[in-house]
Amino acid sequence: MRVMIRLFIVIALFAGESFAQPSAEQSLYNILRTIGSLQANFYQQVLDAGGQVLQEATGTFELKKPGKFRWQYGAPYSQHIISDGENLWMLDLELAQATVQPLEQALGAAPIVLLTAIRPLKEDFEIKAMPDEFGLTWVALVPRIQDTEFFRIEMGMDGDAVVEMKLYDHFDQQTIIRFSKLQKNQKIPDDRFKFNIPDGVDVIGTPR
Repeated sequence: MRVMIRLFIVIALFAGESFAQPSAEQSLYNILRTIGSLQANFYQQVLDAGGQVLQEATGTFELKKPGKFRWQYGAPYSQHIISDGENLWMLDLELAQATVQPLEQALGAAPIVLLTAIRPLKEDFEIKAMPDEFGLTWVALVPRIQDTEFFRIEMGMDGDAVVEMKLYDHFDQQTIIRFSKLQKNQKIPDDRFKFNIPDGVDVIGTPR
């Protein structure tokens, strides 16, 4: 399984809205609602049902509300997911192929639709507080409609930042993402989210 596809859903969680419950849920809301832009490095592992590492990857993440983000793998694959606010581009340099769809069509019913602020987070997820672990405050998000790739997402918070995420899929695999060098609400130029088609890359789909 290509690593890039697994992270398509994750990005939405940085653009959620309010919760009715206090404590861990409210802490997550307070973090998400104050994000205008976000930059970070990430380290990702995919584990099988027995806890064995299937994949590892590193890269960078940038987000700018509303609707712009860039998720870029640096190793071991050269793969990018870019939203310019209107179109979603997915580039695989190894395959010399890019796909593009208008953003709302690409999102469909996936949780990433929350990035467009169409509806509150709690409409798509049941929010559950969890015990603190490893010095982090944890909250779980369970999709109300179980037709997405991940049936449970756990978010670990340290102060005013989400620093770790765990995603559980229907193949009994777990994806762990750890963020570092977080920079919140720094100025990011819009051209960071403009997709320029590299020479020799085939494009599938038509942008808006």
